[in-house]
Amino acid sequence: MNNLDSINKQDFPASFRVIGVGHGIENVINEINSFGFEGVSAEVVKYPFDCSPNDEDKLAIIVFIDCEDNANNIAKTFHDAGVLTVGLNSDIFPYCYDCVMRDISTTKYPEVIKTLLQPIVTSGMISYDFNDLNTILRDSEYFTVKSTSGNGVKEATEKLGAIFNELELKYVDYLSIHLYFNPNRSLPLTMSEMSSLQQLMSELPETINVLLSVNRDENLKGDEIKLSAILSGKEVWRCQGI
Repeated sequence: MNNLDSINKQDFPASFRVIGVGHGIENVINEINSFGFEGVSAEVVKYPFDCSPNDEDKLAIIVFIDCEDNANNIAKTFHDAGVLTVGLNSDIFPYCYDCVMRDISTTKYPEVIKTLLQPIVTSGMISYDFNDLNTILRDSEYFTVKSTSGNGVKEATEKLGAIFNELELKYVDYLSIHLYFNPNRSLPLTMSEMSSLQQLMSELPETINVLLSVNRDENLKGDEIKLSAILSGKEVWRCQGI
Protein backbone atom coordinates (compact mmCIF):
# COMPACT_ATOMS: atom_id res chain seq x y z
CA MET A 1 0.00 0.00 0.00
CA ASN A 2 1.20 3.46 -0.84
CA ASN A 3 2.16 5.41 2.29
CA LEU A 4 -0.06 8.27 1.19
CA ASP A 5 -3.02 5.89 0.88
CA SER A 6 -2.46 4.74 4.45
CA ILE A 7 -2.85 8.22 5.85
CA ASN A 8 -6.41 8.89 6.86
CA LYS A 9 -7.64 12.32 5.85
CA GLN A 10 -8.64 12.91 9.48
CA ASP A 11 -4.94 12.96 10.37
CA PHE A 12 -4.71 16.35 8.70
CA PRO A 13 -5.90 19.44 10.62
CA ALA A 14 -9.34 20.66 9.60
CA SER A 15 -9.47 24.23 8.35
CA PHE A 16 -13.26 24.38 8.24
CA ARG A 17 -15.25 23.73 11.40
CA VAL A 18 -18.95 23.20 11.98
CA ILE A 19 -19.78 23.74 15.64
CA GLY A 20 -23.15 22.73 17.05
CA VAL A 21 -23.87 24.42 20.36
CA GLY A 22 -26.29 23.25 23.04
CA HIS A 23 -29.00 20.63 22.85
CA GLY A 24 -30.92 18.98 20.02
CA ILE A 25 -28.28 19.69 17.40
CA GLU A 26 -26.64 16.25 17.31
CA ASN A 27 -28.53 14.98 14.24
CA VAL A 28 -27.39 18.00 12.24
CA ILE A 29 -23.75 17.42 13.17
CA ASN A 30 -24.03 13.72 12.37
CA GLU A 31 -25.37 14.55 8.91
CA ILE A 32 -22.53 17.00 8.28
CA ASN A 33 -20.02 14.30 9.21
CA SER A 34 -21.77 11.89 6.83
CA PHE A 35 -20.82 14.14 3.88
CA GLY A 36 -17.20 13.00 4.32
CA PHE A 37 -15.79 16.38 3.29
CA GLU A 38 -12.01 16.55 3.56
CA GLY A 39 -10.70 19.35 5.76
CA VAL A 40 -14.03 19.70 7.57
CA SER A 41 -14.70 18.82 11.22
CA ALA A 42 -18.10 18.86 12.91
CA GLU A 43 -18.68 18.65 16.64
CA VAL A 44 -21.20 19.40 19.40
CA VAL A 45 -20.18 21.56 22.34
CA LYS A 46 -22.13 22.90 25.31
CA TYR A 47 -20.02 25.75 26.68
CA PRO A 48 -17.59 28.37 25.32
CA PHE A 49 -14.64 26.85 27.18
CA ASP A 50 -15.23 23.60 25.24
CA CYS A 51 -14.27 25.25 21.98
CA SER A 52 -11.58 27.71 20.94
CA PRO A 53 -9.91 28.73 17.66
CA ASN A 54 -6.81 26.93 16.36
CA ASP A 55 -4.07 28.34 14.16
CA GLU A 56 -5.36 26.25 11.24
CA ASP A 57 -8.95 27.50 11.43
CA LYS A 58 -10.19 29.50 8.45
CA LEU A 59 -13.96 29.04 8.73
CA ALA A 60 -16.30 28.39 11.65
CA ILE A 61 -19.99 27.70 11.06
CA ILE A 62 -21.93 27.99 14.33
CA VAL A 63 -25.34 26.27 14.52
CA PHE A 64 -27.68 26.04 17.48
CA ILE A 65 -31.27 25.73 18.63
CA ASP A 66 -30.94 26.88 22.24
CA CYS A 67 -28.02 28.20 24.35
CA GLU A 68 -27.89 31.39 22.28
CA ASP A 69 -25.55 33.17 24.72
CA ASN A 70 -23.01 30.33 24.61
CA ALA A 71 -23.20 30.17 20.80
CA ASN A 72 -22.67 33.92 20.48
CA ASN A 73 -19.72 33.85 22.88
CA ILE A 74 -18.09 31.07 20.85
CA ALA A 75 -18.76 32.99 17.64
CA LYS A 76 -17.23 36.16 19.04
CA THR A 77 -14.08 34.26 20.05
CA PHE A 78 -13.63 32.93 16.50
CA HIS A 79 -14.54 36.24 14.89
CA ASP A 80 -12.07 38.14 17.08
CA ALA A 81 -9.38 35.61 16.07
CA GLY A 82 -9.89 36.52 12.40
CA VAL A 83 -11.71 33.31 11.49
CA LEU A 84 -14.54 33.71 8.97
CA THR A 85 -17.51 33.16 11.27
CA VAL A 86 -20.96 32.17 9.99
CA GLY A 87 -24.10 31.58 12.03
CA LEU A 88 -27.39 29.72 11.48
CA ASN A 89 -30.37 30.15 13.79
CA SER A 90 -34.03 31.10 13.43
CA ASP A 91 -33.69 34.33 15.43
CA ILE A 92 -30.00 35.08 15.01
CA PHE A 93 -28.54 38.55 14.64
CA PRO A 94 -25.12 39.23 13.11
CA TYR A 95 -23.29 41.19 15.79
CA CYS A 96 -20.94 38.31 16.71
CA TYR A 97 -20.54 36.97 13.18
CA ASP A 98 -19.30 37.93 9.73
CA CYS A 99 -22.50 36.66 8.17
CA VAL A 100 -25.67 34.91 9.31
CA MET A 101 -28.74 33.22 7.91
CA ARG A 102 -31.79 33.71 10.08
CA ASP A 103 -35.42 32.54 9.92
CA ILE A 104 -34.30 29.07 8.91
CA SER A 105 -35.68 25.70 9.97
CA THR A 106 -33.27 23.37 11.75
CA THR A 107 -34.04 20.71 9.13
CA LYS A 108 -32.46 23.00 6.51
CA TYR A 109 -29.15 23.41 8.37
CA PRO A 110 -27.32 20.50 6.65
CA GLU A 111 -28.42 21.59 3.18
CA VAL A 112 -27.26 25.16 3.76
CA ILE A 113 -23.94 24.06 5.24
CA LYS A 114 -23.35 21.67 2.33
CA THR A 115 -24.01 24.52 -0.12
CA LEU A 116 -21.32 26.60 1.61
CA LEU A 117 -18.73 23.83 1.95
CA GLN A 118 -19.06 21.62 -1.13
CA PRO A 119 -17.53 24.02 -3.69
CA ILE A 120 -14.50 24.81 -1.49
CA VAL A 121 -13.69 21.15 -0.81
CA THR A 122 -14.32 19.99 -4.40
CA SER A 123 -11.82 20.46 -7.20
CA GLY A 124 -13.71 21.63 -10.25
CA MET A 125 -13.39 22.53 -13.92
CA ILE A 126 -13.90 26.15 -12.91
CA SER A 127 -12.47 26.40 -9.43
CA TYR A 128 -13.70 28.25 -6.39
CA ASP A 129 -11.88 28.15 -3.08
CA PHE A 130 -12.03 29.46 0.47
CA ASN A 131 -10.76 32.88 -0.60
CA ASP A 132 -13.80 33.23 -2.86
CA LEU A 133 -16.18 32.24 -0.06
CA ASN A 134 -14.35 34.64 2.24
CA THR A 135 -14.87 37.46 -0.27
CA ILE A 136 -18.58 36.74 -0.40
CA LEU A 137 -19.28 36.34 3.31
CA ARG A 138 -16.69 38.43 5.20
CA ASP A 139 -18.53 41.30 6.95
CA SER A 140 -21.55 40.81 4.69
CA GLU A 141 -23.94 40.45 7.67
CA TYR A 142 -26.54 38.30 5.89
CA PHE A 143 -26.60 35.50 3.35
CA THR A 144 -29.07 33.05 1.90
CA VAL A 145 -28.83 30.06 -0.45
CA LYS A 146 -30.97 28.80 -3.31
CA SER A 147 -30.71 25.45 -5.10
CA THR A 148 -32.39 23.70 -8.01
CA SER A 149 -31.71 20.93 -10.52
CA GLY A 150 -32.77 19.81 -13.96
CA ASN A 151 -32.12 17.37 -16.77
CA GLY A 152 -29.38 19.45 -18.36
CA VAL A 153 -27.94 22.92 -17.86
CA LYS A 154 -30.75 24.70 -19.70
CA GLU A 155 -33.54 23.26 -17.56
CA ALA A 156 -31.66 23.84 -14.31
CA THR A 157 -30.81 27.40 -15.37
CA GLU A 158 -34.43 28.18 -16.23
CA LYS A 159 -35.48 27.03 -12.77
CA LEU A 160 -32.80 29.14 -11.10
CA GLY A 161 -33.80 32.12 -13.22
CA ALA A 162 -37.41 31.71 -12.06
CA ILE A 163 -36.19 31.84 -8.45
CA PHE A 164 -34.14 34.97 -9.14
CA ASN A 165 -37.17 36.62 -10.76
CA GLU A 166 -38.98 36.39 -7.42
CA LEU A 167 -36.13 38.04 -5.48
CA GLU A 168 -35.28 41.68 -5.00
CA LEU A 169 -31.76 41.33 -6.35
CA LYS A 170 -31.01 45.01 -5.69
CA TYR A 171 -30.24 43.94 -2.12
CA VAL A 172 -27.56 41.45 -3.22
CA ASP A 173 -23.90 42.50 -3.13
CA TYR A 174 -22.28 39.15 -3.91
CA LEU A 175 -23.59 36.07 -5.69
CA SER A 176 -21.84 32.78 -6.37
CA ILE A 177 -23.37 30.15 -8.63
CA HIS A 178 -22.16 26.55 -8.39
CA LEU A 179 -22.88 24.00 -11.10
CA TYR A 180 -22.56 20.29 -10.33
CA PHE A 181 -22.56 17.47 -12.88
CA ASN A 182 -21.85 13.75 -12.83
CA PRO A 183 -18.56 13.13 -14.70
CA ASN A 184 -20.03 9.80 -15.84
CA ARG A 185 -23.02 11.43 -17.58
CA SER A 186 -23.91 10.15 -21.05
CA LEU A 187 -22.41 13.20 -22.81
CA PRO A 188 -19.46 15.26 -21.55
CA LEU A 189 -20.29 18.73 -20.26
CA THR A 190 -19.30 21.30 -22.91
CA MET A 191 -18.87 25.06 -22.86
CA SER A 192 -21.63 25.41 -25.48
CA GLU A 193 -24.03 23.74 -23.04
CA MET A 194 -23.18 26.51 -20.57
CA SER A 195 -24.57 29.28 -22.79
CA SER A 196 -27.92 29.45 -20.98
CA LEU A 197 -26.20 29.91 -17.63
CA GLN A 198 -23.88 32.55 -19.06
CA GLN A 199 -26.94 34.36 -20.42
CA LEU A 200 -28.60 34.31 -17.00
CA MET A 201 -25.47 35.73 -15.39
CA SER A 202 -25.26 38.50 -18.01
CA GLU A 203 -28.80 39.61 -17.13
CA LEU A 204 -28.07 40.09 -13.43
CA PRO A 205 -27.80 43.66 -12.09
CA GLU A 206 -24.36 45.15 -12.72
CA THR A 207 -24.10 46.03 -9.01
CA ILE A 208 -23.75 42.34 -8.11
CA ASN A 209 -20.29 40.76 -7.94
CA VAL A 210 -20.78 37.31 -9.50
CA LEU A 211 -18.59 34.21 -9.13
CA LEU A 212 -19.03 30.84 -10.83
CA SER A 213 -17.75 27.34 -10.18
CA VAL A 214 -18.23 24.08 -12.11
CA ASN A 215 -17.81 20.90 -10.05
CA ARG A 216 -18.05 17.15 -10.36
CA ASP A 217 -20.53 15.23 -8.20
CA GLU A 218 -20.80 11.49 -8.78
CA ASN A 219 -23.91 11.32 -6.58
CA LEU A 220 -26.01 13.04 -9.25
CA LYS A 221 -28.13 10.79 -11.45
CA GLY A 222 -27.44 10.51 -15.18
CA ASP A 223 -27.50 13.86 -16.94
CA GLU A 224 -28.86 15.71 -13.88
CA ILE A 225 -27.40 19.17 -13.32
CA LYS A 226 -27.56 20.83 -9.91
CA LEU A 227 -27.24 24.59 -9.45
CA SER A 228 -26.64 26.19 -6.05
CA ALA A 229 -26.39 29.90 -5.37
CA ILE A 230 -25.02 31.81 -2.39
CA LEU A 231 -26.27 35.40 -2.09
CA SER A 232 -24.90 37.88 0.44
CA GLY A 233 -25.31 41.50 1.44
CA LYS A 234 -26.33 43.66 4.36
CA GLU A 235 -30.01 43.48 3.36
CA VAL A 236 -30.08 40.03 1.81
CA TRP A 237 -32.49 38.88 4.53
CA ARG A 238 -35.10 40.55 2.28
CA CYS A 239 -34.37 37.81 -0.31
CA GLN A 240 -34.78 34.84 1.96
CA GLY A 241 -38.48 34.20 1.84
CA ILE A 242 -38.62 31.55 -0.91
